[in-house]
Amino acid sequence: MSLPASPGATAPCADRPAASRRPPVLAAIALFTLLTAAMTWPQVRHLDEGIADIGDPLLNTWAMAWVAHQFPYAPARIFDANIFHPERRTLAYSETLLAPAALGAPLLWLGAAPVAVYNLLFFFGFVASGAGIALLVHDLTGRRGAAVVAGAVFAFLPFRFDHYSHFQLLQTQWMPLALWGLHRTIDRAWLRDGALLGLAVGLQVMTSVYNALFLGVFLAVVGLVLLVWRGITLARLRAVAVAAIVAGVLATPVGLAHMGASRIVGERARAEVVTGGALVTDYLASRPGTSFHDHWNGSFGGAERRLYPGAIAVVLALVALWPPWSGVRVAYAVGLLVAFELSRGLNGPIYPWLYDHVFLFRSLRVPARMGLLVGLGVSVLAGLGVARLQSRLRRGAGGVLAAVLLGAVLADTWVAPLGLTLVPNAVPETYADLMRHRGLPTDVPFVRRQGDPAPSVLLELPLSTEVPTYMFYATYHWQTLVNGYSGFFSERYLGMGQVLQQFPDPASLSVMRSLGVRYVTVHGEFMRAGDYDALVETLDHLAPTFRLVSKRPWKDREISLYAFTPPAGP
Repeated sequence: MSLPASPGATAPCADRPAASRRPPVLAAIALFTLLTAAMTWPQVRHLDEGIADIGDPLLNTWAMAWVAHQFPYAPARIFDANIFHPERRTLAYSETLLAPAALGAPLLWLGAAPVAVYNLLFFFGFVASGAGIALLVHDLTGRRGAAVVAGAVFAFLPFRFDHYSHFQLLQTQWMPLALWGLHRTIDRAWLRDGALLGLAVGLQVMTSVYNALFLGVFLAVVGLVLLVWRGITLARLRAVAVAAIVAGVLATPVGLAHMGASRIVGERARAEVVTGGALVTDYLASRPGTSFHDHWNGSFGGAERRLYPGAIAVVLALVALWPPWSGVRVAYAVGLLVAFELSRGLNGPIYPWLYDHVFLFRSLRVPARMGLLVGLGVSVLAGLGVARLQSRLRRGAGGVLAAVLLGAVLADTWVAPLGLTLVPNAVPETYADLMRHRGLPTDVPFVRRQGDPAPSVLLELPLSTEVPTYMFYATYHWQTLVNGYSGFFSERYLGMGQVLQQFPDPASLSVMRSLGVRYVTVHGEFMRAGDYDALVETLDHLAPTFRLVSKRPWKDREISLYAFTPPAGP
């Protein structure tokens, strides 16, 4: 299947070679699959167990597994996830990941391990982002070499490796599709192109609201410049209106869920947001371990503010911006500048207005993440720059130039082999004991059936940074957790945590009774041996309030499971 060049598009280079007009879709996907495997090595060797850390990767693994589990059973309550009991819309305390979850659900239904599905979708974000930009630039220039270089710039931005554990930020595959739909909408003014644009934006909302907000601003700026350059007509406005309607329909459920969650967990205070704004010098910083410029990383940037877009890519973008200009080049230059300004957050003039007037921007903690959209603009312009250089060379020399530039871009952004945390596919037998005690099947993973009793409320101890691990275990048993880990924490949850730190004193037992807790696990692998032994001995002497269900070895330690019967009294 070929993607024809948009009629009437302003070509950014002097010629459009006939042999390159058909974009090699399958070849682009194959190439970026190989490049992704190489640039993220050795993770491809550990698809079923390797993740960056046990924080956000396990959170996102759980979120996608929850969507796949809940959708066939109770889709209307898909945002009421099984964490932070008894609160509602807890899936929306972080990114809901509905779109990638829909892609991964068939694999989970077939019995694939949740971490394996996470990793496949993780790699898909790299591959589809690179191939998508390549196909977009090919559509604009007709040059395959330029397209591949542009795709590599976007797919392997140093930003991605600095946010390697933030799956939701790396799911950018809908951005090239949105830009492609934008160009076709403005070029042809067809309603179906507008629907494609709206679909891409809606899918980005259903993947990452963070990225969708930034993409929306970028699309608005680029689209406005292209409309003015090409001429504002009623037909084009109608197509854009269709895009807005389709995107709005897809985005509304996610937006409402986030609004409902924000009433519970609140919004980001200005004092919290101001530290997440970028400085100009942050664009010189990348993740430690980057090949050629690690020696200056310590002088610039900071956590989540390493925004280096690549020196080779910037030089190529400047080549594209050398006069004479075209509407496409001007549009992306303006979009890039606005993205750069927004990345400064409350340090600049635009973001404060958005923070005050658009409620979703008050949920964002790190405006510097807009640096990803700076990289998006740089990648397209870099492709146009390569096309301009190629247009001045013979065909063979142009291909050699593109190959050399591709190697330079990859070398400029390559980082040392990434350390991985290995997560075992097996889960503690304790949870099978829990299911047996409730009279439920012990299939792994558990799939709820009509007629099954409602999930029991489970409290996992200790209350610690290991909560994402408890959520990962929940993908196998799907009981309701008092515990939770996400982008926000409610005041009620934080207050409850303070009380439960004194477990099992009377105040903590009262809280447990009010929450409807029926089971408690005590994880010896996350506690000092003496503390675990003392707590288990105390619980054993509190029968019948706590009745031992099982003790199981795990990771050279032990996990104890208790059934909790609230003591009589007020």
